Amino acid sequence: MIAPRKTGAHAAPAWSSPPARGAACQHGEKAVEDRDDLDGATQSTAAGVIRLASVIAGLAREGAIDTRFGAKLLKRLDKEARRVASRDTAPPDEAEQTALFGALGELDLALRQRDAASLVEANARLRESESAASGKRRKSKKESDA
Repeated sequence: MIAPRKTGAHAAPAWSSPPARGAACQHGEKAVEDRDDLDGATQSTAAGVIRLASVIAGLAREGAIDTRFGAKLLKRLDKEARRVASRDTAPPDEAEQTALFGALGELDLALRQRDAASLVEANARLRESESAASGKRRKSKKESDA
């Protein structure tokens, strides 16, 4: 049940939802995100995190997601992988842990390669625009000399 809120000209309606995840809270309340970080229990499995990291790596290679967004996902997946690996009940065996952190390494590599490819493409476009601009300047100099 949603608690009633203050009334008045600038007050939120009584039916409004709680603050968004990560939004600032009042009166010393911790944000939902902070509470999530304190909760060590996770229902994720090593296989699930591995599959998710592989899918995101594929999307990064294709250029379907922005690398900055991919880096944020990698950071969150790394945090989740550490929780899965340090779980008290049914921790993953050594082979699963190797595969888990290997998948995160694969994602990191895919993001770095995509960043490098983007940099090469941007550099090529810059060279093309500079050569086109310098070609125009040369023609105008030759025309003025004649």
